[in-house]
Amino acid sequence: MIEQQSKRQISLFEAVLNNFSMLQRCLMFICVILVVSALVFTEQTNITSFLFSNLPMGIGLTSNFIAPLVAIVLLAISCSAYFGIVCTDKMAASSRQATNSAGFLSELRLTLVFGACFGLLTAILCSLIFVIAEPHLPQAFLQYHQIFNSLDLILIGLTAVLSSSLYLSVFMLPLSSLLSKLMIFENKPSKFKLTTNTIVISSIILSLFMALSVAVVTATFSINLIIFIVVISAITSSTLGLLYWFVGLEASLIANLVYCLLVSYLAHIFL
Repeated sequence: MIEQQSKRQISLFEAVLNNFSMLQRCLMFICVILVVSALVFTEQTNITSFLFSNLPMGIGLTSNFIAPLVAIVLLAISCSAYFGIVCTDKMAASSRQATNSAGFLSELRLTLVFGACFGLLTAILCSLIFVIAEPHLPQAFLQYHQIFNSLDLILIGLTAVLSSSLYLSVFMLPLSSLLSKLMIFENKPSKFKLTTNTIVISSIILSLFMALSVAVVTATFSINLIIFIVVISAITSSTLGLLYWFVGLEASLIANLVYCLLVSYLAHIFL
């Protein structure tokens, strides 16, 4: 059963990409970048306020964070372009099977519903963990809940899509490519083993990165906070990875969107 599911590593969107030429994939990628850029431009005031304003409007980053943020954005764009355009031809041949439009739309709806359900369950689980951990978290971190009052739907949606793309393109897919090359030396390399190792290692790396980032931004180096961030990040990243490899890219994106919207709503209501 698991081996059959592992054959669905390539999403429906990627299957469509495999039928396109390099030029067509470049044009599609450019269109996506233009749409995201337009949304960022319309939300530039809210984004700037969220990043550089002090509480309760934003997280209060200083000018020292501008260069790292620009570097991360450029890295994410470069990796997304590489894996979305160049490496698409190297995906499994099973994804190149032709499918009619009716079947495609039917599977797409199923994929989106599946992703939304997992995003909902993940948001509920992480919210319960927060409720349990809240008495043990430092006040310097808890005070950041005030910024949820200033977030709007477009900004939350952009954050969800960009964070998913960042995780997949910068952490998971490069690691998967590296591990697949290392597994060449094995006699019988297993796709399931490759997928599992990729999800586990990328989740650990992202969790530690998120814990360090939160500690630096909040200037709070608490062991309870680090454990909390690591657990939450590991759960969310593992969910996104599982959905990507076993269901599809669309499921991973919609799951993170539902997750971010629900968590933001709950934080806005109850905190």
